Amino acid sequence: MRPPGGQLAVAAGVLALGALVTWGSFHLPTGGGYAQVGPGVVPRIVGIATLLLGAWLLYEAFSGGFRGIDEEAEARMPMHWASFAWVSAGIIAYGLLIQGAGFILSSILLFLLVARGFGSRRWALNAVSGTVLAAAIFAIFTYGLGLTLPAGVLKVPA
Repeated sequence: MRPPGGQLAVAAGVLALGALVTWGSFHLPTGGGYAQVGPGVVPRIVGIATLLLGAWLLYEAFSGGFRGIDEEAEARMPMHWASFAWVSAGIIAYGLLIQGAGFILSSILLFLLVARGFGSRRWALNAVSGTVLAAAIFAIFTYGLGLTLPAGVLKVPA
């Protein structure tokens, strides 16, 4: 039995992404200063985990397909272009704003736009959730790992 083409494409895409992230992580130093963790450690972990997920998806595709997925029914479903636009706008805005606005503000905007793309209209709750997540991640990377994320306009003058 031949595995469904769409499922093979998803597995191949995840494997390719994992390979690229892993390859790129080997161009970053793994040793750090005080924290002893350099900027290459987390991308390496993420890349290897993505490779493992891609291998699992490939196994699933070849062993009868993803369980509970009807490819023909999925192919007939229309594309929800508004959701695609919200999520794409969030990713593009994040890439454009992270240096100037900083990690926290650009992450909050990303969270808001992606949540809207997934159908949420609870702007205040999403803003609070995005703020808590972005601040926690910023604190973990900055104070826990000793890595510098862009502070942007929230940078406190020394």
